[in-house]
Amino acid sequence: MGQDRVWGYSMKVLIAVEESECSRRALQSVLDRTWPANCQFRLVNVFEPIPPYGTEMYTPHAAEAVIQAEREFLQLKKDRLAQDIAQVKNKFADFDVSGEVLTGDVRRSIIEEANAWGADLIILGSHGRKGFSKLLLGSVAEGVAGHADCSVEIVKEKKPQ
Repeated sequence: MGQDRVWGYSMKVLIAVEESECSRRALQSVLDRTWPANCQFRLVNVFEPIPPYGTEMYTPHAAEAVIQAEREFLQLKKDRLAQDIAQVKNKFADFDVSGEVLTGDVRRSIIEEANAWGADLIILGSHGRKGFSKLLLGSVAEGVAGHADCSVEIVKEKKPQ
């Protein structure tokens, strides 16, 4: 049976990326594999803006600095995503590859995009935090895995032995 008939339809893989090393590992895991010839890849990076409430406590100068920092961070995310898309297109020239920087809560944005696009699989990295740091920072990977309507693959960061 040819690879085109393995799925019988176009397999859609959503890859959630960001600027961390664990995200780089997740993307590399995609690049290192052989995929069915009819795959589509969609890369997303989520920009989570500072909530507008509470900004009244900033001085005008500080508020402008926060706004400028947000603009720069959003541009960083767009630039990084463009590099990631180019890398996937270079490796899988015959595949449909797209991407977008989304705005909002990271977990919710990934899940909503996967649902809207009809993803069959979500791939994302995990920092592998445990204990108190996980409690404080939460786990995007666990949140996505627990609420996604499709399969989720979490690429974990290996801890030194």
